[in-house]
Amino acid sequence: MLNIPTINLHEKLVALLGNVKSKQLFSGIGIFYEDHMFGIYKKGGFYLRAKDDLAIKVQAIGAIPWDREAISSNLKIRDYYLIPSIYFIDEDKSAILVKMIHISLQQIEKEKLAESLEKAKRIRHLPNMSLKYERLLGKVGIDTISKLREIGAADAYILIKSNRLFVTSHMFWKTFAALKNKYVQLLTETEKELALKEVNKKLLRADFRAMKYKP
Repeated sequence: MLNIPTINLHEKLVALLGNVKSKQLFSGIGIFYEDHMFGIYKKGGFYLRAKDDLAIKVQAIGAIPWDREAISSNLKIRDYYLIPSIYFIDEDKSAILVKMIHISLQQIEKEKLAESLEKAKRIRHLPNMSLKYERLLGKVGIDTISKLREIGAADAYILIKSNRLFVTSHMFWKTFAALKNKYVQLLTETEKELALKEVNKKLLRADFRAMKYKP
């Protein structure tokens, strides 16, 4: 396997992704994108963070798991895989690598979101939520954050309407944003469009009118 000089690797990742940063770690050099560490550079090789289905995919292209003898107590090194250097050289393979990196970043974001939500002990402690919304959700059996995450904002909203409880579309948007650990006003247009499409599909299926309001 060819070695990839650190500077050359950084330049290639910047060309592929954009704003990529690096930081010296005990186990190597951490590669970050928007504060998410998705890779490690060590001894001329690039290790991509991959879990679950992505871990299976990277191993299918010949990626090798991190040396288990080098596992650090501070890092889950076992989730990193040495990517074949050809994926930085061949243009088509580089495109595949970019897709894998994006999936890795999505996995990291999902984990961080889950950790943030776990820190909130009650629904009322989530962004946008209050005791009023916590009680409303409780009336339909949604009394924990984990239960709310499992059901989702759209189905929770429809469940409340199905029980003939008074609820407005504001409740849906507050809940949707809360499950992303952000305030409603910080939702992106893409997030709003996708959420509106999803909730309306489910509303129509449940014989309710489609929602028009979008924050």
